[in-house]
Amino acid sequence: MSTHDLKTAIRLHRNGRLQAAHEAYSKLIAARPEDARLRSLFGQLELQMGKVDTAIGHLREAARLAPEDKRIALTLARGLATTRQHDEALSIVHQLLADDDALAEAWSTLAAVHRHRSDHANELVALERATELSPEDIPALIARANAEVANDFSDRAVETLLGASRQAPKNPRIANNLGALYLRRHNLGAAAAELRRALEISPDYAIALSNLAVVLHRMGNLDAAREMAERALKVTPGDIDARSELASILMAQGDLAGAESGFKTALKQAPAHQGVLAGLAELRDRQGRAAEGLQLITDIIASDHASPDIRLVGATLAKRIGRRETALEMLAPLLDSHGDPLYAIDRATRRRLCFLLGEINDAGGDYGSAMHYYDAANTILRPEYDIDKLYARVDAIVDSFDTGPRDSAVNRSPRRIFLVGMPRSGTSLLETMLSRHPAIHACGELPLIARLVNARGDFPKGFPELDDTDLDRMADSYCAATSAPADIRFMTDKMPLNFFYVGAIAKMMPDAFIIHCRRHPADTLLSCYFQNFLDPALAFSYDLETASHYWRNYNRLMTHWQQYLDSRNLEAQHSRIFEVQYEELVASPEAVARPLIERLELDWNYDVLSPHLAGRYISTASHAQIREPIHSRSVGRFARYRPFLGDRAELLDTLE
Repeated sequence: MSTHDLKTAIRLHRNGRLQAAHEAYSKLIAARPEDARLRSLFGQLELQMGKVDTAIGHLREAARLAPEDKRIALTLARGLATTRQHDEALSIVHQLLADDDALAEAWSTLAAVHRHRSDHANELVALERATELSPEDIPALIARANAEVANDFSDRAVETLLGASRQAPKNPRIANNLGALYLRRHNLGAAAAELRRALEISPDYAIALSNLAVVLHRMGNLDAAREMAERALKVTPGDIDARSELASILMAQGDLAGAESGFKTALKQAPAHQGVLAGLAELRDRQGRAAEGLQLITDIIASDHASPDIRLVGATLAKRIGRRETALEMLAPLLDSHGDPLYAIDRATRRRLCFLLGEINDAGGDYGSAMHYYDAANTILRPEYDIDKLYARVDAIVDSFDTGPRDSAVNRSPRRIFLVGMPRSGTSLLETMLSRHPAIHACGELPLIARLVNARGDFPKGFPELDDTDLDRMADSYCAATSAPADIRFMTDKMPLNFFYVGAIAKMMPDAFIIHCRRHPADTLLSCYFQNFLDPALAFSYDLETASHYWRNYNRLMTHWQQYLDSRNLEAQHSRIFEVQYEELVASPEAVARPLIERLELDWNYDVLSPHLAGRYISTASHAQIREPIHSRSVGRFARYRPFLGDRAELLDTLE
């Protein structure tokens, strides 16, 4: 066997073609059984392939054949640590360090052993020594950053990775790890930028593709997230995490059959994978089968190895079926003696946990405890929201739309209905009610309008200069992106934040029907504050004072749109905007829905009053509520929480 054959085997190994590499190494070892380096490489490969027993055998044989080779000894120590033989691994490393305290690679290996022992404090100490001895060792710097994260020193981890990036600006692993760290810190914009940089350096870097899919998913850019996950799977078809993430994205897009197929495929590859099982359990919840989903993961949660994520999913499902005490029991291992989340849990998970504890206590009527957890959740991750920029933007929109919309344009069939308003104002409920009418097709929350009107810069930049041809082209683009059965007369788009673009919608599609969903402002803002919104556009909800300013701008903009649309329609019998008050809708559904159906010039259909029978999937925070009959439990939320709001109660009182 030649040196060329060994290089081929190593190349196959590095490129992830593990089975082909295994065959190549096997032939080489048959010809050169006394080659210690070859044995060591083969042992490392078999560890990757899960062939633990034979892997350790090869690593031990390599160490026997070359007892003075420190690198081979350290490789054996890493292999032993991987297989939980920690004491022997420590013995090997400590012996080497006793002989040479300045051996940087030994300190890195000691850190790896401590990592496998979950001793992250000593892991970090060892890596600090390793990088002190070898400050240009990029893998050690990356490992140090990971250890800093494990010790909740994320600011230090960022600095470590930025320093590594200055040394090796073309290293995709550094960019990927920075992106993953920014994702952990919920800085989604920075995460996306670093991950895209990693992919510019290495376009087929599967881990970066998978991480970018997660980031885009959290940002609500589901189409792009799906593309990244599919690219990751094309590079590494056996990547369980990427397959599970793709299934989660499909679930968010409403493709429940695709999600089911994806989770089941992943489960065949890894039957005990907690992330896959958690995703499948969540899918059962979205299918209205929460009890079945809970049964899938009950045994895992009862074990000592349940991850925080699977506990959160299980507790959510237990709460959903009314088993609040069971939910709290599932979460207990994640809490300290005061009932607060363990600090060792990463911030994004702590935030999810606090929101869930808030929901459980709210459902049990313990509003003081619920408020404690909601406040904690919104403190854990509080991105900056530039409220001055919002005021300036609304000023610019009002100034740009000071004359009425077009009188006429191309009539499109089906006609479009836009449900706008604050988030949590009842758009999901109303759209689901409308979808029960045979002539109305629901499209859910579509990002299309925002994408079209912001293509030339932040709206309203460039929009007032558009002529009728431009406007018709934009309307054609919007309509071409959606489809419905031939007998449908109306299609709904319930993206609440389209309230920014009502004037633009009216110019693009003068025949569009606008429904403004309103709700008591304090109830609305509290409902937003109680939601784990991840979309940066909803970051106003993390603080009630900021939220109150956001509501004032929304309110003045909707007042402007009402005047704007009616300014050239003074003789019309009805306003161009149909208002639906949430409290009236849930109190007297028919009294509100019947006039709306009449305005649409449709025959009345009593199915509209049974949205819970729609069998419809939505991916927003309201997905559970629309499976219930219409109820008014959420009305009066502000009154229930007023005693626990302190000075913020007066702030919300001023909103009208």
